[in-house]
Amino acid sequence: MKTSSKPLTGLRVVALEQAVAAPLCTRHLAELGADVVKVERPVGGDFARAYDNVMGDTSTHFAWLNRGKRSLAVDLKHSEGKKVFLCLVAEADVLVSNLSPGAAERLLSDAELAEANPRLLHCSISGYGTSGPLRNRKAFDLLVQGETGATMNTGLPGQPAKPGVSMADLATGLYALASILAERLGDCSTHGYRHVEIAMFDVMAEWMMPLLLAQMEEGRVTPPAGLHHTSIAPYGAFLTGGDEYVNIAVQHEKHWLVLCEDVLHDSSLVSEPLFATNESRVENRELLAKRIEETTCTLSAEELGRRLDEAGIAWGRLNDAEAMVDHPQLVSRDRWTDAVSPTGRPLRVLRSPLPDGNDEVRGKVPALGEHTDAVLSSLGYDRDAIAQLEEIGVVTTHRTTIDAHPGQEEENQ
Repeated sequence: MKTSSKPLTGLRVVALEQAVAAPLCTRHLAELGADVVKVERPVGGDFARAYDNVMGDTSTHFAWLNRGKRSLAVDLKHSEGKKVFLCLVAEADVLVSNLSPGAAERLLSDAELAEANPRLLHCSISGYGTSGPLRNRKAFDLLVQGETGATMNTGLPGQPAKPGVSMADLATGLYALASILAERLGDCSTHGYRHVEIAMFDVMAEWMMPLLLAQMEEGRVTPPAGLHHTSIAPYGAFLTGGDEYVNIAVQHEKHWLVLCEDVLHDSSLVSEPLFATNESRVENRELLAKRIEETTCTLSAEELGRRLDEAGIAWGRLNDAEAMVDHPQLVSRDRWTDAVSPTGRPLRVLRSPLPDGNDEVRGKVPALGEHTDAVLSSLGYDRDAIAQLEEIGVVTTHRTTIDAHPGQEEENQ
């Protein structure tokens, strides 16, 4: 595969981050060529390291979100640790943070950061923003999805559900990435210290906009539609004769006619007043689904797919994670690539979806403090100074974690 240039090569990023939102943002920055130093607590590090033990030496979330970064383990509450951090920030272009409300400000104010680096771009991610009645409330993905109405509009009426992925975290991480890239498009050398704030609540509220508009304009409460679209029909999963579900998406009236006549072979649906318009079909979605499944349940998923392809109707299977691992689209496009776990074990991960991203084997998932020595050395600390910081517990090096529990390195990650 052709290797593309890295547009952010030379960009220096400090990531004061935990969990998902900021780590997703900085992982993409690393894939685009940035040097990302991940700042972690000396004991335990990013708490996402311990989300699960599926992979033995790291969690699935941490392996997914942190490959290609360098880990610096330093105690920012200690005066010497704060000094290390300010030295690091002084050499950086971008700081990304997503600590709990007020934590980053208690550690380092905007004034201190600006004094350390007058040209720094600081992108901070919070749950609810720095103003308003919820500004001091701790926020996690589930909580923000619930607060913004996303959960109540997922699942079925009376049975709200959270998506299987951390949608609020992931969306916010991408908005943070977009904000940083937008800032980089300008002539940053002429800019002073900038602090860009991205709130998870604002992001999810933005994504709820069609439902909010329906509420404001007509007082309409849009009920959750399960495996179907809330405002388009037919658009959802339909059962086939092989007990498999096939997703069918009809976006306009022409395709509705084609679906009825060329796929379902049931012209009576077209003349049915209850299904005459998209709005009427949405209103009568359950009845419509039953009528459509009268035909789809007589067909295998393969036969239904063949008919939909021939008719030019968009469709797809309803896959689980097991089916995705060996999905022919991933295999044929060579989407799987190699990575390395914190203890050196080979991993298989998906390539970045970014066009200028990870098109070669890129980066190891860092062990806690794996790069502490190297980062401190680059900041001018000599071997004795690093050893002293290590001795008083200000920093943790990869050597520290190995020596602390000989033969138990995996348990310390």
